[in-house]
Amino acid sequence: MDEESFHAFYEQTARNLRGYLRSMLNNQAIDRGLVDDLLQESYFRFLKAGLPDSTEPAHRKNYLYRIATNLVRDHRRARKVEELPEDSADATSADSLDTAHDVGRAFLKLKQREREVLWMAYVECFDHREIAEVLRTKAVSIRPMLARARARFGDILRRRGIGA
Repeated sequence: MDEESFHAFYEQTARNLRGYLRSMLNNQAIDRGLVDDLLQESYFRFLKAGLPDSTEPAHRKNYLYRIATNLVRDHRRARKVEELPEDSADATSADSLDTAHDVGRAFLKLKQREREVLWMAYVECFDHREIAEVLRTKAVSIRPMLARARARFGDILRRRGIGA
């Protein structure tokens, strides 16, 4: 990939990839340096892989997200970061938080795989085949994964008094 092509690809993907990394890192997203490091490492590994120039743009993007997903998983394993317990109480009430912030906090209550699949489906608008490629699973398993993740997210939101 030449320099001009890479810059165009970076401009198309960096902002959304940064958001994806932030959401996957749970509460560690406060450390902007970590997000930036993983973002940079994702692009470094992407370039190092040396995909042919004839590679489809969608495949390049999927490959980049697979790299980022694996980096987050590696980081979590190395740091032994635990998921937030489902029933943990927040220090502040929902009344004192705006809805977007509260929804974001509820999103962090999901398991990492649930966050990944919801993010790719509804923020990145990946189709089931693309999500399966990134997560290295079968495309037919994405639909039930999404259904379970949506149901669990809905339950969390209802318990927090968001939505009907």
